[in-house]
Amino acid sequence: MNLNERCKPFADYVVQAKACGFYPYFRPISQSWGTEVLVDGRRLVMIGSNDYLGLAHDPRVLEAAAGALTRWGAGPGGSRFLCGNMTVHEALEERLADFVGMRKAIVHTTGFTTNVGAIGCLLGREDLILCDRENHSSIFEGCRASGARVVPFKHNDAADAGRKLRRALDREFRGCVLLITEGVFSMSGDAVELPEFLELKRQFPSLLVYLDDAHGLGVMGPRGRGTAARFEATDRVDFIMGTFSKALASVGGFIASDDDAVLEYLRHHSKPLIFSAALPASAVAAVQASLDVLESEPERVDRLRTITERVKNGFRDIGLRVSDSETPIVPIHIGSEMTAYHFSQDLFRHGVFALPAVYPAVPRGGAVIRTAYMSTHEARHIDFVLEVIEKLARKHGVAGTAPRPEESLDEAAALAMAVC
Repeated sequence: MNLNERCKPFADYVVQAKACGFYPYFRPISQSWGTEVLVDGRRLVMIGSNDYLGLAHDPRVLEAAAGALTRWGAGPGGSRFLCGNMTVHEALEERLADFVGMRKAIVHTTGFTTNVGAIGCLLGREDLILCDRENHSSIFEGCRASGARVVPFKHNDAADAGRKLRRALDREFRGCVLLITEGVFSMSGDAVELPEFLELKRQFPSLLVYLDDAHGLGVMGPRGRGTAARFEATDRVDFIMGTFSKALASVGGFIASDDDAVLEYLRHHSKPLIFSAALPASAVAAVQASLDVLESEPERVDRLRTITERVKNGFRDIGLRVSDSETPIVPIHIGSEMTAYHFSQDLFRHGVFALPAVYPAVPRGGAVIRTAYMSTHEARHIDFVLEVIEKLARKHGVAGTAPRPEESLDEAAALAMAVC
């Protein structure tokens, strides 16, 4: 089978989905105001963005990015390892470490490459990784890159992680054991039961805990300092990873730790860090300015929580299933992938931008419409969104009932339309 023959069935499913009018992804946004976007000449309310604090359009953030663009240019000219390292990178690393309560941090070009680079270079074939089944794809790619033995455990279930760890260890095991979980899970909006996982360190003193807080940074904890701070447990977490493409209104990622030697090793062995161009100075400056705003206006975090609580109460009134999580990610549970596609298209037609998440982004048969909220959403936005969702929930039969079972859908078709 040649390459075209291998790829063509997948491509045909995408073409078919577009022809049938329910392909929802890669919509071209021609202009954005943050809480609203322009698509095909229509202005829609955006409830699918990760710009949780609404800082991507803040004048102070834009001004900082423009100033750095003038001083350092549009691109870094190389990797940080060779010729792209700048003083702004190092200043941001110091600030991030302080912000999350760690000694040092290392900045990468994206959150994805942070996970792939860190996990991939710190663990090896003699090691063991315990991994939540619903962790982000970048974490699993990092696990594969490491060559370590990967043991998945039930989502957010520390007891299952403990059972798996006991079975995996034997007297001959001499490697490292790393438990990886997200602080806030990107599709479900679940917050990790962190204290329960940290209790495992009492039973297994050599266990290391790696917290991917991409969706928790700027959202969770006092003044948005993250999930570990939320539980006053920073000193018991070994690694905190975060990204800038959510609450910090930019792009990039970092990993922080109190272990100087490990981070020095990582700085010289993370392949994505060494072999990728450095983060542009304008993106770094945007992160710094976002941190400035967050620290001077912590009420943004409080407002975000107020908005999220209002949405959740509205969903409950409609009859939708809502978790008790305090995160700004509030999925609409659908079940059927086809229903999720049609629901999303109806949202778009009614002026709301929110996309479906299907397998493998969520468990098979557990399709959702992923909605997420910003501290800059106004009451009129939320009023409008709730009105539209109530109407469509009745139309598609997802209010007041369990999610519909999954229809028979070819796996290739599901993959063709899956959120990665």
